[in-house]
Amino acid sequence: MSEPTQIAPEEKTSSGATHEKESPIRKILIESALIVFSILLALAVNEWADSRKQAALAERAVHAIHEEITGNAQRIRDVRAYHQALMNESKRADSLHVVHSYADFRRAAPSWSGFRNPELDATAWQSAITLGVVQNIGFDTVRALSRLYLMQTKLDQYAETSLPTFDFSDAAMPNNVRRVWVFVQTMATLEDTLTNRYNDALRVLQPPNR
Repeated sequence: MSEPTQIAPEEKTSSGATHEKESPIRKILIESALIVFSILLALAVNEWADSRKQAALAERAVHAIHEEITGNAQRIRDVRAYHQALMNESKRADSLHVVHSYADFRRAAPSWSGFRNPELDATAWQSAITLGVVQNIGFDTVRALSRLYLMQTKLDQYAETSLPTFDFSDAAMPNNVRRVWVFVQTMATLEDTLTNRYNDALRVLQPPNR
């Protein structure tokens, strides 16, 4: 004859009520779910904080680039009238064939005081690229800025490669005067193109916060 099956005793609470013992598997599942939730919440908070940090960095970059472009545009305006006058004077001197020495050139181009090329800055733009901020600025803005700084680089490179080739000795001046005219004319054209691109970029840039 088989023995009767024994039933596990029920636990009594402080109030005298009884309940069944909690399943360890259920407890493990609840604890695991809480851990996963905590991890996901922490990741979400980190992502939100990082997003805010990137947005703030992008705003600072836009502010700096806006100021950089404004300053560069002013530097071009400061020399544009001088380059126009020098271009007209050197063109006229070349067409009249009156320059046979440096003294002749000074008389034919009384405004001459060197080439006075603008020193253009690109620090803010390069910093934004280095820090990876450009990906948070916007396609249209980055496109306008890329076109602008590419033209600015062309102007700088043209000046840097051309200036060492000028010879202002008396013997070289009859040919040099035409080279001065061509150089200043090219610089003026590049400056006008660059000014237009400055204006395009300033239109698409968000105005900096004050």
